[in-house]
Amino acid sequence: KKQFQRVSTSCSVLIACRVSPLQKAELVEFIRKNVEPSPVTLAIGDGANDVPMIQAAQVGIGIAGREGRQAVNNSDFAIAQFRFLERLLLLHGRWNY
Repeated sequence: KKQFQRVSTSCSVLIACRVSPLQKAELVEFIRKNVEPSPVTLAIGDGANDVPMIQAAQVGIGIAGREGRQAVNNSDFAIAQFRFLERLLLLHGRWNY
């Protein structure tokens, strides 16, 4: 755990794949508690397996798709496709943060 903390705090972005929904949420909580200064956490998901992670993050983005609308229903922002993510992050993110 200490080694993971050392490595994760030296990164500006963490991407997790092939982990369980609980592990995704735990990763967000771990970063929120152990990184100083406290970062703004963002979670992006497109299915029901991403809902715990989206709820644990300060900003959640749900992407509507073939996997259903669970991520969209539990997110702060909803987009229809991944291609709209760039504008949401770079334009609206700049305006709001």
